[in-house]
Amino acid sequence: MLFLDPWFWRFALVAVVGFWLVPKPAKLVWLIVTSAFFHFHFAGPAGMAPIIALGVFTYYAGLRISRDNESRLFVVAMVMLAGALGFYKYTAFLLNGLTDAIGGIAGKESVAWLADWENPVAPLAISFFTFEFVHYLYEVRKHGREPIRNPLHFTLFAIFFPTLASGPIKRYADFVPQLEQLKNPSVARAWGGAQRVVLGLFKKICIADLTVEIIQVLDRTPTHTPHLVATLAVLQGFRIYFDFAGYSDMAIGLAEMLGLKVPENFDRPYQSTSLQDFWRRWHMSLSSWIRDYVYIPLGGNQGQRHLHILTAMALCGLWHGAAWNFVAWGAYHGLGLGLESMVRTRAPGLFGDSRGLRFARWFVCYSFVSYGWLLFFYPMSTVIQMNREAFRWLFAG
Repeated sequence: MLFLDPWFWRFALVAVVGFWLVPKPAKLVWLIVTSAFFHFHFAGPAGMAPIIALGVFTYYAGLRISRDNESRLFVVAMVMLAGALGFYKYTAFLLNGLTDAIGGIAGKESVAWLADWENPVAPLAISFFTFEFVHYLYEVRKHGREPIRNPLHFTLFAIFFPTLASGPIKRYADFVPQLEQLKNPSVARAWGGAQRVVLGLFKKICIADLTVEIIQVLDRTPTHTPHLVATLAVLQGFRIYFDFAGYSDMAIGLAEMLGLKVPENFDRPYQSTSLQDFWRRWHMSLSSWIRDYVYIPLGGNQGQRHLHILTAMALCGLWHGAAWNFVAWGAYHGLGLGLESMVRTRAPGLFGDSRGLRFARWFVCYSFVSYGWLLFFYPMSTVIQMNREAFRWLFAG
């Protein structure tokens, strides 16, 4: 996590205090310069090149699409952005799958050269800025929103340093208008932002990192009893929540100290009483993006709704990493959402508001989500072994 690098906090102090001190007309330029410096420090020239190239293309494509209603340019832009993300993040994953498929037919020797392929070094935050660019062009083309005409506004939208590395994923219609009137935050707002940053650090260092230490000890246990598997599932859930929510708190707090508001990312997700509710509360900037730019374009609630859900969630899982366990985790949630939708339709009484029903739904939802974290954090072979050993222990008992 970049926010734990000591250099970052020296940089953030200069960036925030400098923003407060520079005159109002210079604040936008100050944020652009400091964000570019942040990106250069962690990514270097080679890491900055893709976001510069894709950003310039996206900026001019947005203007052209808005002016001329260019459908072909929109398609080209979508393919380019998806291709860049796929090339840097998923090439080796796809080639490994191709190697296994062809090798099983023609022999592994015929595709041995593919097995040596390694992904190029991914540019900093490519998973986030490509999603923001896709969102921007989709809104301009499909919903007729006004494009960003000021290139400085677009630049800061693309590289704003608090959200650059790990989100939250911004919506330009909410973020860019704030840049028209950049000013120092009130003392209360800046203090609230600072408290949010400290809270995020506490979540990350004192809870998430400590939980990782406990998990590493438990992972060395030779036999996976049902109690151990359940404990690992719950601890992995705590780990990822406090890690990611901590980062989001720091990003949101830093933005507040600069007088800017970015999206919330978590809203007490483990209090959810249904999977649908969970995905309204968990990683909200991503889940709403998946809904708006994958699920709805696929057809949403029309036609093969359950297939749309499964596809969208599998892609959501793949976004987290180029491995089959992430795809399995996403598909697991997709199947769960589809099953929940069927139960809601056929047995609506189970979704009543009585205290007993709410507790039962919470328990089922929390158990389902917690088990899913095993798929997220462990290879499929390890999860299968865990389940086999747990069932063997139960049977033996």
